[in-house]
This record gives sequence, structure tokens and C-alpha cells, in this order.
Amino acid sequence: MTDNKSELPEVTEQRILEAWRLSGWADRLLDEAGIGVTIIDKDGKLLYYNKWASENLDRKPRHIGHNVKENHRRAITNPRFDAMLQLFKDGRKDPVRYVANPYGTTTILVTVSPIHIDGELVGFSQFVLLKEEVQDLCCLYDQHGRDPFEKAMLPDS
Repeated sequence: MTDNKSELPEVTEQRILEAWRLSGWADRLLDEAGIGVTIIDKDGKLLYYNKWASENLDRKPRHIGHNVKENHRRAITNPRFDAMLQLFKDGRKDPVRYVANPYGTTTILVTVSPIHIDGELVGFSQFVLLKEEVQDLCCLYDQHGRDPFEKAMLPDS
């Protein structure tokens, strides 16, 4: 990863301004990203969720510090969740993507990725999009191309 464990890879690989202090901005960045973000530790304990996740998913302050499996609504979800985490523990580096309908009315697109620090698996990130929003956006693009986007952003051009 890096020679000096105190240096972050994004600094040594020049993917971030060296003096920029991300930690002061991270929560604001995640809250305004327009997607759900959840972070869990390697055993499935909920460590963080952003505002979008609290508004569109069932994330609650009482869930912090508890295993996410305690809040899954369907029995089949926990074995699937365990199997997915095991894939990462067994060395999978690529994200797992899936579609879910956890609340019966809202379909979500989920991407779960492993988080490694100094080569050690420490947890997982989960990014969630609403299927309906993505589908509507893709349909609009397929039907009209870039024009609606450009007109919305640059109405006078």
C-alpha cells in the first residue's frame, strides 16, 4: 500500500491534495452525494450511515454499533449477507452489486465493497441508489440523448 503507514494512499498516489484534510469534509461530502452510504465493520456492525440513508432506508441512530443482521426483515437476507461478507473475507476485491426490494415498495440498487487499510480487511462500504430514479434517468437519456440535461443545466444556450 504505502511505505509509511501514516501516509494515506490517496496522498502518495497523488489522488488528493496532500494538505487537504478530508476528515473535516467527509460527512458533508457523503450527505450531499445523492446516494445512500453505509459503512459496516468486517463483522457486520453498523458504523456509519449518511442522511440520505436515514431518509430513504431504515437507518436509525439505535442501529449504530449493532449488527445489521438484527434489522433485516426477511429470513433469507441474513444467509445471503453472510455469504457476501465471506466472499470478501476469502479475498474478493471487486464490489458485489445487487438489486433488492427490502421494504416491499422501494427497489434499490446496492453496491458493497471491501475496505482495506494497510492490506487488512477492516470493513465494507454500501452505496445505494433508488432503482426508479436511475431507470427514469436512463429512459430520458435513451429517448432524448443529452439535450434535456444540457437544457436543464444551460437553459440560455
